[in-house]
Amino acid sequence: MSAFQTLRKALVGSYFRGRTVLVTGASSGIGRELGQSLAALGAQVAIVARRRPLLEELANEIGAAGHAQPLVLVADVTKRKPCRDAVDHAIAHFGHLDLLINSAGIMEMGPVESMEAASLERMMSVNLFGTLHMMQAVIPSMRAARTGNIVNIASLAGRRGTPPIGGYCASKFAVVGLTEALRVELYGSGVKVSLVMPGLIDTPMTQGTAGGDSLSGAPGFFAMPAQWVTWAVIAAVVLGLTEVDVPPGAVIGEKIAALFPGITDGALAIGRRIMDWRGDRAKPE
Repeated sequence: MSAFQTLRKALVGSYFRGRTVLVTGASSGIGRELGQSLAALGAQVAIVARRRPLLEELANEIGAAGHAQPLVLVADVTKRKPCRDAVDHAIAHFGHLDLLINSAGIMEMGPVESMEAASLERMMSVNLFGTLHMMQAVIPSMRAARTGNIVNIASLAGRRGTPPIGGYCASKFAVVGLTEALRVELYGSGVKVSLVMPGLIDTPMTQGTAGGDSLSGAPGFFAMPAQWVTWAVIAAVVLGLTEVDVPPGAVIGEKIAALFPGITDGALAIGRRIMDWRGDRAKPE
């Protein structure tokens, strides 16, 4: 480890040591990685998801590594009351909450043309309403303390719609809009609201093991490690950034593309067909 890396680790570790963090979607993927990494940096972590066995497994792993034992909270983020109960429990346990990370999310693939409304409703329930419920649950205490951070894990798919994840894009567009509006509402309150905008991340959701088809192996998609998102969250909190792309600068290209939607649509459509054709040719007969 270089001297710069040692210094960086010491500074970041010092920043999070003793801070209280609540992470949703912590049973797998990005949420699990966030729980592990922030606990390793000295934070007191509450981990939230629906699957208690996976949460307890994570808590035991973190404790066995010599870090503070996480608070396990079972809650379905699609429902408002369990979210409020989880936050109340965390505040009662820790005394306060410094940081909320909304990481819970699902993705169901398929063309918009034949999408079932129930599929979009499921994604909206978790990705959008789950984020809303948790933010509304923590804001009163953070406002009262005049300090706190909310980090919402959105997606580059929330800046540009693309197949075969049109419904997922819609849910993340909504998260982006909701977050930007809240950031203005809380301006000057002491509560900071940030967006982390990842591309395709190597998680059970994109691998298809969480249910549905795999996206990580689809032509034209490259999956990045979940730790990249953790670094982005750390940057957002420590540096007070309103938006962090994964990889850095990716959203700039999408914003430029939005200035020329017709050209962008055509380029994406052609590129998608070429990738599908190459993928079909690569399949064994």
